[in-house]
Amino acid sequence: MGRFEPIKGTVDSINSYLSEEYEEERIGFAVEEMKLSDNGDYVAVLVRDDYDSRFLHVFETSGKPLVGWEKGVPISCQSEVIVFPGREHVGVFSKCGGGEIALYPLSENPRENVKRITFSKPPIYVFLTVNDRVVIFGDMKLDFTAPAEVEVVFIPRLPGGYAFFHSIYDTPDEVYILHTFKEPGGKKLFLRVGKVPYPLYPYYSPLEFWDGVEVLFGSPSPQPIKGTIGDVVVRERHYALLGAKMGKEIYLIINRGLYVLPLPGELVFARFTDRGLFVVLGQFRGYLYGGFVPYDRLGSKNPLLIDELEDRTLFGRYNPEFLDPKFAGISRSGDVLYLGRTSGKTSSSGDFYYYLLKDNPYLYHHRAGEEAAEEGEEENESLSEVLETFKGLILYGPPGTGKTMTAMELGRRADRFEVVTFHQSYSYEDFIEGFRPVEKNGRLVYLVNDGVLKRMTIEAIYRGLGGSISENYVEMKKKVLEFLEKRRRREKVEFSPHGRYILIIDEINRGNISRILGEAITLLDPDKRLGGDMETVITLPYSGEPFALPPNLYIIGTMNSTDRSIAFLDMALRRRFAFVELLPQPELLGGVEVGGVNLQHLLVRINEAVEEERGKDYTIGHGYLMEVSLAEDKVKALKRAFYYKILPLLQEYFYGNWEALRRALPGFSFIDEKGRIAEMSDEEFIETLRRLVSEK
Repeated sequence: MGRFEPIKGTVDSINSYLSEEYEEERIGFAVEEMKLSDNGDYVAVLVRDDYDSRFLHVFETSGKPLVGWEKGVPISCQSEVIVFPGREHVGVFSKCGGGEIALYPLSENPRENVKRITFSKPPIYVFLTVNDRVVIFGDMKLDFTAPAEVEVVFIPRLPGGYAFFHSIYDTPDEVYILHTFKEPGGKKLFLRVGKVPYPLYPYYSPLEFWDGVEVLFGSPSPQPIKGTIGDVVVRERHYALLGAKMGKEIYLIINRGLYVLPLPGELVFARFTDRGLFVVLGQFRGYLYGGFVPYDRLGSKNPLLIDELEDRTLFGRYNPEFLDPKFAGISRSGDVLYLGRTSGKTSSSGDFYYYLLKDNPYLYHHRAGEEAAEEGEEENESLSEVLETFKGLILYGPPGTGKTMTAMELGRRADRFEVVTFHQSYSYEDFIEGFRPVEKNGRLVYLVNDGVLKRMTIEAIYRGLGGSISENYVEMKKKVLEFLEKRRRREKVEFSPHGRYILIIDEINRGNISRILGEAITLLDPDKRLGGDMETVITLPYSGEPFALPPNLYIIGTMNSTDRSIAFLDMALRRRFAFVELLPQPELLGGVEVGGVNLQHLLVRINEAVEEERGKDYTIGHGYLMEVSLAEDKVKALKRAFYYKILPLLQEYFYGNWEALRRALPGFSFIDEKGRIAEMSDEEFIETLRRLVSEK
């Protein structure tokens, strides 16, 4: 099983490069838009500075600026602009004046070799295809001038009719259009896939053009027109999709058939690739998943299940406010993914716009199953054996030692995994079951709602009964409860655990564990699970339903040893989990030097002092410095990690005892006697680290 992993260092490299260009002039900037090319080789980045000026940059997906694009290209228009990455050009459509499309070559000297298409008035729709054709939709009276070498497809607006374009795909000889269409004088909207040849046949009126469009599919439009996510592609058959952000289903067109694909979450992004349909889904439990749906699965009428996503990857928390389809893309090969999280602010001119967050990975690459398993395989195999034996595992240690990452690696190997985070407000009602208010027939009533552990248990047991999880949760639960009642009566009922289910509890020690687990803590013992020597079926207090844990449901917890010592954990809990300590591994940084400072020696030096004064639970993990080795500008990356991560930790650890810090680390002058962090130039910063590492 493969997965998507961040392309390490790319975002840091892009941000470092842009910071040098803009912040040298003391001008702040934001990445307003990023677009991934169809082949996944480059990203086009639109930058907006604090003066509302825009600049276009192009970077390889490794993070280096494309040759000839070492400097940004200024975009003169301050109105709305749209970026289109093509095969040999990056197109920028701006709405200032009559409107203009500027085609900047990916080769050297983009400013000098730009090709421009200018309009007498703004067109309704423009698009740059992957084959570098410019598609224009507008009135027949729309005048435009274009260089002779630019291939243009002009689609006329049909007077009295209506057309809205969802997606365009072209081959050397044809252009395919997924669009919503209404005939002149008609009342119904139709969803259509149309094909036009290239070069275009001669036409002298809009009606002649639209009569010449070969309609490959047409059906009454099932979707709202605005806010849609669409794509069209031609393989051995033609495929098209139409969905809506936060929608619960996708409409699929396969040749002349229309299929509805119900989704196991809210739609964020979808596109056809060589590997199948790639979808990004936000689940109501709060997490964001992505994965492929094979082409041979698309014609099925059954709802899509989260378990069916091939190479399923968890991308973190799901917050629909900060996810927009326009900030997402995937290469047609399915090897490179762009997934951006956004925020928004008001510019100096009073306009509100969205921008990408600098701390988001943005870019991911697909790793096949064997390749993905190589890194840390031996360590994870060992932990898998521990997890198999004890059914519960807690990873603990100082911050930055890779506890959550290790837990996620184990989770991705499972048939299904979920992630929750414990906190002071997290309760039994969230985890097992509890009453929740629901409006019913205009009245507020309280119904029992199943928590994450109970839902996973129901699904795991149902699979063990031979179910394929094709039924809805209510039907699954009904059959599982009947089974558990029979087991409680000691009746012989066939049960064969199938697959691996893993529940990851991040920050497990931050919640009131005894309160959250309640009577279910008894079921954690391997011998009390279904099929065990002391199989136990309990009765839950809210619903009165039987409940038991299957042997193929595993729990992994993570905890920072600095938050609260594991000695304070409930002894009953300690007995039911295996505990594995993850400590800093400075040796992973051994080959990295920055300005003559060996990062392994630096981390060892700091941790020796911290451990002597505070103990090993307060040491600093290697994860804080791992990204430095991948950054283009390692000095700036090291300085950022030191000033914004490591120094604040040391401030907390040695609060009010700065003398002890300087005594433990002679030559350490980053924090003064009043606990303030001292600002330094890059040269002073590196020189101070050299002295710190060399000091005995």
